[in-house]
Amino acid sequence: MSTPQNSPFSVSPLSYPLPTWRYWALFQSAAQLQSFVLIVAACTLVIHTLALTSGARVMPPWYLAALLAVGALVPVAMVMRARFTVAPASEAAVRRLVTEVEVARLVEDGVVGNAVMYRQNLPRILRWREGSISVAREGDGLIVTGPVLKLRSIRRQLL
Repeated sequence: MSTPQNSPFSVSPLSYPLPTWRYWALFQSAAQLQSFVLIVAACTLVIHTLALTSGARVMPPWYLAALLAVGALVPVAMVMRARFTVAPASEAAVRRLVTEVEVARLVEDGVVGNAVMYRQNLPRILRWREGSISVAREGDGLIVTGPVLKLRSIRRQLL
């Protein structure tokens, strides 16, 4: 754990809590896979239709879909699960962590068990459940779990 300068708490490095095969599978849920497939299919249909109506040279739809799918994997990789801990779970640490979560444009979404959930401040159609962050008090520390990209940003601000 590293201690931020002049800070009464320490922050652990990022860790990856899921089994390795879950990271190779890329998609964290069936709903995420379903929305990915629908978005790629809809974009393929729209782009292919526009190209046909404009009279431009048109690439095969399967090729267009493959290119769109590769590009659409970037957001999928951005929401891979990671976690870090903050110890001790003092009032100052909680306050600072909540401030950084809010700066990351996340809004409180309720409590599940002993964890406070934060979600992206976007319309439902533009966000996945996998983009949510949970902050749970466990023992003398706080465990922060969520998408790797957001957690890197929040952790960097805490250091």
